Amino acid sequence: MAVMWREIFGKNGLINFLLDTVGIPGVNWLGNPQTAIWTLITLAVWQFGSPMLIFLAGLKHIPAELYEAAAIDGAGGWQQFRRITLPLLTPIIFFNLVMQIIAGFMIFTQAFVVSGGNGAPLDTTLFYALYVYQRGFVTFEMGYAAAMAWVLLVVVAVLTGLVFRSSSYWVFYESKEGR
Repeated sequence: MAVMWREIFGKNGLINFLLDTVGIPGVNWLGNPQTAIWTLITLAVWQFGSPMLIFLAGLKHIPAELYEAAAIDGAGGWQQFRRITLPLLTPIIFFNLVMQIIAGFMIFTQAFVVSGGNGAPLDTTLFYALYVYQRGFVTFEMGYAAAMAWVLLVVVAVLTGLVFRSSSYWVFYESKEGR
């Protein structure tokens, strides 16, 4: 995985090659403090495949009859999206939101591989999980690292709890009354 990132975002990587073909000078994407974090964000967006598959499964689950009925009633594309697609996808959105919040706080591998485990350049890729790793396994401050991990657990639990608490206002589940 690290080799792939360096082949794409490295000094002589694919991105710089494509920029060079249109006359734009290349950038040291992983070595520049101003671009390193954006490179990691791009990699995270690139890895959005599994949540997208879940969204696609949710879209396939919406009955076509609902769209046909809405079209007969005169609803346009935007109204169909707002009144049918979006409400029926809210459980999927809720699930993906919770999973991505948790995954966002656990970003470690990308930053470790790109920076060599030290958060370089200038600590711009030093995410919390990587800092916990450094304190525990580089400086051997295991107690401090364990306390930081507990803080991370509490923060993730609080944010997840807030999303669960708010879900009753925006997540719509299919009613069982008509069956």
